[in-house]
Order: sequence, then C-alpha cells, then structure tokens
Amino acid sequence: MRIHKNNERQPAPPVSIILLDWSCRERFHALDWLNRQTVPRHQYELIWVELFDRVVPKVLDEADVLITCGQRGTYHKHEGYNAGLLQSRGQIITVCDSDVVFPTDFVESIVNSFQFSQGEPQPLVLMHYEWRTDSEYPDDLVDIDRLSGFKWQKLWPNVGACVSVRRIDAIRFGGFDEHYSYQGFICGPYDLAWRLVNAGLPEIWHDPAVALWHFAHPAPYFHPRLFSFRNLCRWFEITHPHCEYHALTAVEAFSTGRVLPLKENPVVHRLRMSLRSIGTPYEETYATKTGPEGFGRIQRLRFRLALAREGFMRLLIWLAYKLLGSKKSEALQKVLRSGG
Repeated sequence: MRIHKNNERQPAPPVSIILLDWSCRERFHALDWLNRQTVPRHQYELIWVELFDRVVPKVLDEADVLITCGQRGTYHKHEGYNAGLLQSRGQIITVCDSDVVFPTDFVESIVNSFQFSQGEPQPLVLMHYEWRTDSEYPDDLVDIDRLSGFKWQKLWPNVGACVSVRRIDAIRFGGFDEHYSYQGFICGPYDLAWRLVNAGLPEIWHDPAVALWHFAHPAPYFHPRLFSFRNLCRWFEITHPHCEYHALTAVEAFSTGRVLPLKENPVVHRLRMSLRSIGTPYEETYATKTGPEGFGRIQRLRFRLALAREGFMRLLIWLAYKLLGSKKSEALQKVLRSGG
C-alpha cells in the first residue's frame, strides 16, 4: 500500500467519504459533485482508494487522501475499504460508489442523521439509496435539477451498497471482512453494516430525496444481453456464490447473527483490542495470551497434557489416601510440595 496524498488539516472533519476504484472508472465526476456541498469543505474529507496502482491526476488534485493498494490478480474491495477506514479521520465514515452524482446536501444530511450530541454522533447504520438509469452521463451536466429529465429505475435496497456508520463502531466490530469469499465483484460495505445491525445498532434507510444518482457505464459495459470480451471479463470477476447479488458470506453472517469478520485486518484488530477497558492486571494477562489467530496446536497440546497430568496426580492422591490413610497421605503431599 502507498499513500500518495494525506489529509493533515486541523481539526479533523466530522465525515470521511471513502471512494473505491480498481482501475475501472471511466469518469471522475463524483469529485465535482462532492466539491459542491452545502457544508464547508473542511467538514468532510474525500479518501480515494485505488486497489491496483493507477494514479489519476484529477483524483490526486481533488481528493484529500489518495491510496494505492498495489493488489495483483483478482481484486479485494474490502481490503481497500479497510485501507480507507484506517486512514480516515472523521467520526463518521461513508462508503459509496465513486462514479455517482451526489446531491448538494448529501454530507449535510449525513451529519443531521447522526444527531450529534455534545460533539459525538449517535450509533447508527445509515443506508443510502441509489437511483440507476440506462442513460450515460452527459458531459454538460452541471445542474442537478436536470436529473429529473432522465428515466430512472425503481429504487432497490443495496444497489450501489452505500452506507454511513460511526468510525468507532466500524473499528469496534472488526472493520470490513477480508475473507477470501469477498474477492471479486460481489461484495460491499453491507457486510459491516449487517454485522453492526446484529450487534444492536439501529438501521435507517436514508431519505430518497438525498439518494445518489448513477448513470450507466459506456456501452457495452457489463450488459447481460450484449456480448463483448469486456462483458465476458466482467463475468469472471464474479468469483464466489451470491444471493441476489449479495455476497453469500454476508447474507450468512446477517442470518446467523455474527458480529465479527471471518478474517479481520490485523491493524483493525490491534485498534479494536486497544479500545478495551480491563479491570485488573490479573485479567490483562489473559487478555493478551494470543493474537487474533487464537491458541496454536502446540499450545493446545501443552494445555491438554497439563490436564492429563492434573488427572494423574488426583489419582495418585486418591490411591495414597486409600492405601496410607489420611494422616500419612497428607504428610506425603507436604513432602512432595516442599520438594523433599
């Protein structure tokens, strides 16, 4: 991973917007719309995460943070999400499509939704709707009121998989799952969102009035009824089973009530563990006995042998009591404890 540009402005902004690319974005108009928000620019930061190595001059110029992950082969979006999460400084993180039109009050509506109290946002899973159209993005679009002139599909939850949560909650529940089953196209921040819901956070779907607007990619981009080698390559990016284009692992986690990822980012793990407040030094010795992988085979074998030894010693004590009587057996135990 390489950080090409970092945000060191003070104070830290309330909102961090994480935008992902895997060398596939043809347009970067999202940055134009995000720089036209109703709140002051210092109230939010734009974190652009490129999964491979591409550095786009417009992104380098207009984003606050630019990260390249240097991935090879089949990309893993969740690793990119975690890179953005770890670099973020906002109290709220928003993960959303990086090629959409943003309403001018998008950031303002996020801040209002989290109902800041004494400077702290309230726990919330804020899901964002996304409008879709088969029309391509017009080069001369500068007025958001023109969007009503296009034909938009019916709103459907999780299209675009956009969500806002508190950064502390994202860390507290392990960040985005880096399990291998999330490799490729079928994945999204709903993985974390649903685990937060399992943990008891309320989920709210944002007002459609501040939904995102997604224009079609240049034809024949991923069109199921039009053959092209580019389409064929896109189909091969779907590398794992899904449930109505939701990652099967995420659906399973949601259904079983799991709250932590199957594979946690090691840096997120360290941050999560550092948030614990442990009552006594005695307990701290147990709190740090293993890493995220748990006890290894050798360690478990040692504990099992120790258990067998305990059982054997109890048997010897019982035999001594039966054969020698209580007084002699107790005297023998004292000698053994004193080492002679």
